[in-house]
Amino acid sequence: MSSYSEAVQLTRELVQIPTENPNGTELECSKFVESWLRKLENVSVRTQKVEESRINIIAKYAGISSSLPPLVIIAHMDTVPVEGNWSVDPFGGEIIDGKLYGRGSCDMKSGLACALMTMKQVSDSNTKLSRDLYVIASIDEEGPYMKGAVALVDEKIIPKDALLIATEPTNATLATAHKGTIWYEVNITGKSSHGGNAHLGADAVHAAAEIISLIKEKVKELPYHHSIFGAPAVSVGTIQGGHKTNMVAGSCRFELDFRLVPPMTKEEANQLVKEAVLQGCNQVEATSATIEHYGWERPPIETSIDSSLIDFFHAAYSDVTGFRIQESGFPAYTDVSMIGLKTGNRDLVVFGPGHLDQAHAIDEYVDIAQIDLCVQVLTEVVKLS
Repeated sequence: MSSYSEAVQLTRELVQIPTENPNGTELECSKFVESWLRKLENVSVRTQKVEESRINIIAKYAGISSSLPPLVIIAHMDTVPVEGNWSVDPFGGEIIDGKLYGRGSCDMKSGLACALMTMKQVSDSNTKLSRDLYVIASIDEEGPYMKGAVALVDEKIIPKDALLIATEPTNATLATAHKGTIWYEVNITGKSSHGGNAHLGADAVHAAAEIISLIKEKVKELPYHHSIFGAPAVSVGTIQGGHKTNMVAGSCRFELDFRLVPPMTKEEANQLVKEAVLQGCNQVEATSATIEHYGWERPPIETSIDSSLIDFFHAAYSDVTGFRIQESGFPAYTDVSMIGLKTGNRDLVVFGPGHLDQAHAIDEYVDIAQIDLCVQVLTEVVKLS
């Protein structure tokens, strides 16, 4: 492993610490990150207990002016669970043909390593920064309530005017927009009956089919088309209904994933789903339904067009590579967009190693060259800011 950079080796060590959410906790990773950060000079480290065995780690390097908004780099420690048949050890951190494999290698142990190494580069060189620098390792970003980011806001650990960077996988592009995400749970009640006397029942699965078709049709008719994301989209994540082949289904439950693009609002999405559910049940006599939200209602968020972060990244990327950074969008929420949602802050971007196609995938990997590139760019951004 000595032939690889410190950032790549750190990524490998982080991948080897399982942090599956919801099948485990981030505790061992939190301990590792805290210990690693406490070895750095001129860096103060504190912990924030969010839940039992779930701890955010907050590191700070003081700048010259405490009156300037701080620069905050956030990376989450949790990963989705390991599923399916892998050809490599999901916690092995193997490097094959320039790719580092393992659960979380892309999303986002490599991004976490980049954030940590950026702090180390600043500390080792005793760099004089204009503003305070924070590096935060968070918990529960993969959960529906993103408890780590919410706790940072609730306990006012991050100033409302902070410049926010998430090192999620963007393929080393600069993401300046987040898709909105709203999850719905729809429960339909009908009436069971013998299949031979189907007219005596009320088919809840039939109502579900009508509702889903109506939602899909209504989403297609929406007038929105974003320059990066394209059109809004909705998908059915899970569905369960009925009890036996020769019975009319008396109940059905399904979950929807609604992805919103700017400038669509959560209120518009909620109204669309509500109308489709009502119309679908009206088409199947004696059925009714309830709608619940699963997790936070997360509308789309765009970076402020005059955010200094955009200028910092363009300058830093050009200095490091000689090329102009490509701007992109992030098709989901991150810790920084959740913080932005709760505070109104729009000084937020996403930049990190790894292609999002690899996130949550079997045989997940990250190109190790991107890890080193992102550390260089992030370190330059910190110095320029």
